[in-house]
Amino acid sequence: MGPLAATSSTATLVALLSGVATIGSFFAYVYLVRRSNANAARDEALALAETRREVIADLRAQLASSEERRSRLQVEAEKRIQELETALEDARREAREQAYQVQRLYATGLADVLMGVRRDLEAVPADVQRALRRIRELLASVPPAA
Repeated sequence: MGPLAATSSTATLVALLSGVATIGSFFAYVYLVRRSNANAARDEALALAETRREVIADLRAQLASSEERRSRLQVEAEKRIQELETALEDARREAREQAYQVQRLYATGLADVLMGVRRDLEAVPADVQRALRRIRELLASVPPAA
């Protein structure tokens, strides 16, 4: 082989090696890009997982706070209900007592009027007109039934 053939074969070999190196570089670049994308995806997934963890922790804290507040409000409501029931029972007892007092007052007044009517009728001579007048006054002072 002559010098021209050796040069041509060397040039071909250099071109072939250059092509192989270019293809190797391309594959290395693709591999590194994929690896870089995988690392970026992994980092993004980790960041997302951390965000989720923080959100879950916040939600749990809010739930605990809400549950505590609900419990506190329920205790306060039960206490207030008890206070109101006691106040209602006291008001009923007082109204009942006042009704008994009014009833006793009316009964005493009626007894007084009837005693006066009795005296008028037992008097000698009986004062029927005065007894009737007392009865009419009593009836006029009584409010009509509802």
